[in-house]
Amino acid sequence: MESQVVRSRRPVRIRRADMKRGQRMKVAFAVFRFCLYGMVGISSEVFFYNLVRIARDVPLLGTLFQFQWQVDDRLGLNAIWDTPVVTAYGQCSLWMFLIYGVACFFFVEPVYRWMLYQHASLRAVVYGFGILLFEAFSGVLLERLTGYRIWYYADAGAILWQMTSLYILPIWMVTGLIAEFIYRELMDPDLLAALESPLPATPEETEASFQLMR
Repeated sequence: MESQVVRSRRPVRIRRADMKRGQRMKVAFAVFRFCLYGMVGISSEVFFYNLVRIARDVPLLGTLFQFQWQVDDRLGLNAIWDTPVVTAYGQCSLWMFLIYGVACFFFVEPVYRWMLYQHASLRAVVYGFGILLFEAFSGVLLERLTGYRIWYYADAGAILWQMTSLYILPIWMVTGLIAEFIYRELMDPDLLAALESPLPATPEETEASFQLMR
């Protein structure tokens, strides 16, 4: 009876279902990781505005947030720091999707593979200073491309054309560790094996896969 129900349903067409997804899958998975880093980075930046506003009013914790993170004054967007916390407002340029994607994919991932057996604290230091330099040079590049400073720092720790700050170094160290955690989880052998396995080639196999997912 059950097999009759399966045959009566509309077949699910899956292209190249009987082929291993080797190099094509590796490229697709790399693009997925790049996009994931970009999306996580944008959402984290929106959240970060709220975190900073709250943390600056907390004793001791506020010492970690002494940096003055600003955007080009001509854009009139710096008043966001004065918005009530209850509104939960944040902001982010879409350019940051590219910035976070490049930083994680082309810097954090290779550094993690290179320093895999080093202590996490040492990796955090490398991430922090690496991201600090990347932030500075990418900020200058974006200013050349757009004519605006997408970000700059107006605090005593500002360095490298005010495109980064020593005060934000601890934040970038933690950011690097979070990015490597995401990368490590994505590269889990069981997950990779599932992604590399052939897709179901027949309606019956597809239905069986759906049953397992349920």
